[in-house]
Amino acid sequence: MNTTLAHRPYRLCMRLFTRTARSFLWWLVIGIPVTFAITIVFGDAIEIGAWTIAASVFQWFVAVSAGMVIHLILPTQIATGLTRREITTAIGMFGALLCAASVLIVAAGFLAEHAMLAALDADPAPLGETLAHAARYLLITPLYCSVGLAIGAAEIRMRPGGSFHGFVQVPAILVIAGLLGVACMWFEYSPAWSDTWSAASSVAWTGAGLAFLGVMAAAFVLLMRGMPVHPKRA
Repeated sequence: MNTTLAHRPYRLCMRLFTRTARSFLWWLVIGIPVTFAITIVFGDAIEIGAWTIAASVFQWFVAVSAGMVIHLILPTQIATGLTRREITTAIGMFGALLCAASVLIVAAGFLAEHAMLAALDADPAPLGETLAHAARYLLITPLYCSVGLAIGAAEIRMRPGGSFHGFVQVPAILVIAGLLGVACMWFEYSPAWSDTWSAASSVAWTGAGLAFLGVMAAAFVLLMRGMPVHPKRA
């Protein structure tokens, strides 16, 4: 019995990840070939590469998926007897799996685009630069995911009957989401990832990104702690 209870967060995590993977599947099946087709046809016009744009858009899917998980499952899972700590653990593990899978997809896309351009004699960027470009998503993707989780938890806390009145909720969430989204994009497109900054400056910028990630993760955990459960309306 105790073993069964201990495994509840892991089972919930896998259900969430499997459901999210299924929802992403058709976007990937359609989006990846279209992106590579754009790279082939318009490669000369898109200097940064079509996959760079696709990878950036993909981060928003990660953030939205992370936030929607909280919005959709929290009341139901509490009603089934899971504790807030178990749900927080399950969603945290789900976020880690989502980030790992997303980083692998993004990195594979960069490498595939590089190989495709090389095969077409289209003068791709050096392989080392491509690898470095993909590696930055080891930080960027968790940033977007943690922001999505924090906003999803904040939305639950700010629902009518919670800490905020209903007329404040939507503008407040939009402002918070907008500011955090700009912060994520700031980190994603910073010149710190290029050769124009010194190694020390790039390390400092990476440290700032890790600190931001820690703040967002802490905000998610604190917002989930003592999460109010709103009764269903008739």
